[in-house]
Amino acid sequence: MRNPIYWSAVLAMCVVGTARAQTTTPDTTQPTPPTGAQPTPPGTAQPTAPATPTTLVTTPAASPRWTVDSAETVGPGVNVAAVAAGYPGLDLRLFHGLDATTDVNAHVGFNYAFEGITQGTRFEFTAQVGIRKELLSFGPHMKLAGTFDPGILIATSPGQFGIKIPFGLQMGIPLGEKIIGNASFEIPMFFTLGDFNAFYVPLLFGAGIEYLLEPHIALTGKVKLGPTFITNGGGTQFTLYVLIGAAYKF
Repeated sequence: MRNPIYWSAVLAMCVVGTARAQTTTPDTTQPTPPTGAQPTPPGTAQPTAPATPTTLVTTPAASPRWTVDSAETVGPGVNVAAVAAGYPGLDLRLFHGLDATTDVNAHVGFNYAFEGITQGTRFEFTAQVGIRKELLSFGPHMKLAGTFDPGILIATSPGQFGIKIPFGLQMGIPLGEKIIGNASFEIPMFFTLGDFNAFYVPLLFGAGIEYLLEPHIALTGKVKLGPTFITNGGGTQFTLYVLIGAAYKF
């Protein structure tokens, strides 16, 4: 009787142990090191990947050059006031930059010689609005610009009212870091109404210089001369402009 009871107890214990082994779930929370790798001792910091160097991207600074007579426009959003005096009078201009290659201007003149014609003296008032557009670049700073400055004129002795439709070209020629020369060709056509009706066609060749005294201040000088052809029996007259002035950027 003892042997059957004994072996029954042993068999029951084996069955229970097998069932416990099958219901036990292994712990998988710990990472398994790759084959061949040495286990990391407790408390040792894990190595980190080297930091990737940051590359700084810089934008080239805008050119500090700006001009009022030498083809390079004043710059986007920039305002420039310019004043010049000489022959045939006083010239006031205000420029505003629309973009990197275009600016617009308002122009007022008080002259004692009618449109620069050297024959006699005569009071004249002019008011114009204009646009200047850079057309070509030759190298980093040499530029060619076109201008169009329509407006009106009022003259006395005899009394005249006129419409101005001038076209022109400006060439800027760098002579140094702060000095730029210019050459120009203009056809400042206009026609008059009043005591003497006529159509005037000047052909003016010019040259000048601008010196950037400070980043916001420039000194200017220019000479323009040539013939003016006049219809309605006016013949041809010599025309001259000699002006020295300054410009302020703000």
